[in-house]
Amino acid sequence: MDRSEYLRNIWFRYPAMPTYSSAHGRIYSLDRDFQVNIELEMTLERDGQFYHVEFAKAPIYSEFLVEGDIVAVISAEAIMLLSPALQALPIKKYDHELQRHWNHYLSLLRDFFSQQGFHEVKTPTLVCCPGTEPSLDVFSTDLKIGSQYQKLFLPTSPELHLKKVLASGAEKIFEIATCFRNGEVTTTHQPEFQMLEWYRAYANSSIIKKDVENLVVFLASNLDKPKPQKVRSYAVSDLFKKYCNFNLTPQTSLQELKSLAEKLKVDVCSAESIDDYFFLIFMDKIENQLPADELVFVEKYPPYQAALARLTNDGWGDRFEVYWQGMELANAFHELNDPVIQRMRTQEDLQKKKHMGKTEVPVDQQFMQTLEAGLPPSAGIALGLERLFMAFYSIKKISDLKLFPF
Repeated sequence: MDRSEYLRNIWFRYPAMPTYSSAHGRIYSLDRDFQVNIELEMTLERDGQFYHVEFAKAPIYSEFLVEGDIVAVISAEAIMLLSPALQALPIKKYDHELQRHWNHYLSLLRDFFSQQGFHEVKTPTLVCCPGTEPSLDVFSTDLKIGSQYQKLFLPTSPELHLKKVLASGAEKIFEIATCFRNGEVTTTHQPEFQMLEWYRAYANSSIIKKDVENLVVFLASNLDKPKPQKVRSYAVSDLFKKYCNFNLTPQTSLQELKSLAEKLKVDVCSAESIDDYFFLIFMDKIENQLPADELVFVEKYPPYQAALARLTNDGWGDRFEVYWQGMELANAFHELNDPVIQRMRTQEDLQKKKHMGKTEVPVDQQFMQTLEAGLPPSAGIALGLERLFMAFYSIKKISDLKLFPF
């Protein structure tokens, strides 16, 4: 009789868990090389722990067991096959230690914000507008209620809804949100990822910058990991001067950036807009020059990069990005709350999306109404949770954190 015959004719198919077992789990290793006084030995894995089991006499039918089978040890003479390994698992092995680290990390994040007096909120996962950032591709679906249809989207960020919450009376809020961006699979991008966003009403971006520094130091201390060697801030124009020998101003034109890219031999064949030229030059000549062991704030972006941020008195976008361990971790705004300028910026973004052939999205009219009703001066930030975890644990690929990566 072979294993197939045993499974077909002898084995009681998929029994319930017995009321008693001295050990149970998936067979990790199986050794039938007879040793002195040991006829069968196996290692079981359960909940990330390994159990070594030895038998002086091989239990009945144990010759048909293979590595990967899930079993319960009933006695020194009996093993119950609970679920046979008929194929290899289609997903990667569950990493118990990594998951414990991740859960501890999330718990510490919540502790930090609780200690700072923030309230955790939950915004929708189906939204009428996923965000209007021109470069982002989105996921869409249809809501059907009777004969009524409405196109909805998965959010690229919870930002618009969190600002609605600020306007409704909250002052310090945060959310750990699942966000979705189509067409992004790299070592630091997955189509579905975790975003931490927090906002302060009656505040500016300098306070958010201090939050970031305090959060990283708090996590490093509690995770027993090294904190950044230094904290530095650079204006974008200073970085362009240092690494590109170029005087970037708020008025720098598309043609000037084209000429700079040509001079620096930056591949800009994919560029379609001034944003693209800026981004490709920054990525190629500046971003990889930022010291990995320092927490770096890059601030004062060109006005066309302002998005949902105010402009400073000298014409720069009042926002910053955060870098550490060679990764961009976060993007923060001194929030724009002028409804007239915001509507104009939104229309510009939507025109850019159309020109780039991206999926068209509607204006979030409720957000516009919220601005018209009054949003207090505020500041906020979006931080990639997986990326910060990767920085602490020296993980190179975001897919390593996912049970079901793309």
